Amino acid sequence: MPDVYEPAGASPLDPIVAVVACVERGADALLFDAGALPAAFFDLRSGLAGEVAQKLVNYGLRMAAVVPDLPDQPPRFREFAREANGGGRLRFFATRAEALAWLAAEGAGA
Repeated sequence: MPDVYEPAGASPLDPIVAVVACVERGADALLFDAGALPAAFFDLRSGLAGEVAQKLVNYGLRMAAVVPDLPDQPPRFREFAREANGGGRLRFFATRAEALAWLAAEGAGA
């Protein structure tokens, strides 16, 4: 399993701050559980999701996000998630177990 940083707390957090904390701790992956991402992340007009994705690339990090209500998100965000799920830096999962399995598999070089 890779070194995964998971922000504490169930309330929405600033994902940019979490990326910085991940780097500061020397972790190579970030896990956001359900409800930890702010509403602005799901509104692509805010630019937050794109900024997070760019930081992941810049710092060589991976991020798994548990978003069980992905089908209920705005259409443009669902499109962003489908595109992200095709890459290796940012993926969205319905369950925590799926997210952890991806992080473990990718961390093992799979």
